[in-house]
Amino acid sequence: MTKLEQDLQLAYALIEEKEKYVEYYWQFYRLWPFTTINMKEYLNPYDLENKKCTTIQGSSDHILELFLKKPKKIIGVDINPLTGHYGNLKLASFAVLKNPKEYLDFFRWHDYPSFCKNNYKVFDKDIFQEISKYLSGNSKSFWEELFKKYEPVKIRTNLFKDTDEENNQALYQALNYLSVENYNYIVNNREKMNFSFKNVDIRNFTESVEEEQDFITLSNLIIYAHYMYPNDTLQSYKGLIENLSQRLSENGKIIAGYLYDIENEDDDRKIYKQALRDKVFQEPEYSYQYVKRMRDLHCNQDSTNHDATLIYTKNNK
Repeated sequence: MTKLEQDLQLAYALIEEKEKYVEYYWQFYRLWPFTTINMKEYLNPYDLENKKCTTIQGSSDHILELFLKKPKKIIGVDINPLTGHYGNLKLASFAVLKNPKEYLDFFRWHDYPSFCKNNYKVFDKDIFQEISKYLSGNSKSFWEELFKKYEPVKIRTNLFKDTDEENNQALYQALNYLSVENYNYIVNNREKMNFSFKNVDIRNFTESVEEEQDFITLSNLIIYAHYMYPNDTLQSYKGLIENLSQRLSENGKIIAGYLYDIENEDDDRKIYKQALRDKVFQEPEYSYQYVKRMRDLHCNQDSTNHDATLIYTKNNK
């Protein structure tokens, strides 16, 4: 079976909801449609011009946000092979969808045209036919096969996680690339992007990438550390960071994780227990950046609490 056939088989299982019989499918392979974190604020402090960057790919919004910072190269990493196809669809769409409204009208299921409405024109077939002209290789074949076999709404609702921002305003607040100026920058410069997708488990990253990186972000992977490492979760996750640091330049940074509502110690996960976390992730290697919790982002309501990123800085001296 070819790689394309394997990816299509997985997509068919998800769209036809066969994953309910295989928990592993549900846990890892439904796609994230958009970000659920405040990328605009947490990435703001970093000067990444002409730097080599790696990110967990997820919704591919990190790829677009990093591109605005004019890096030398971006690597997207994800255990989910379908993420690469979705990222290529998003990137190709900038050749056809000329502004943020057109972009959201094509990709969004919720908030159409206002809160609590669904968008039955999502993944419009005529628009997809235009976007497909800018796809190539397996991703072109992948999406064309899905659009032949299924109706657009079924693809959008079954292939993707149902955890989705409920209104567009949260996305405008969380993402720089949805401003008109930044969107136009991507439209005009997307072909200059030096980007590659690695369909690997992040735990195997150092085996698949030899070149040194200046910036690595693991997005919100940290909140799934208990799945990755059921035993000795925090120490094992720290071991992952130490392993990744082998590919990190001096003074390079790893965003070890984005933690929603970091003050919420009612969460049973060990990563949310400050005393346990501080015992493992110690200064000066590790530090925190506090980030505003935005209303409606990741189903957040009004709160005085914060999100936060846990940051590792490499210093060889």
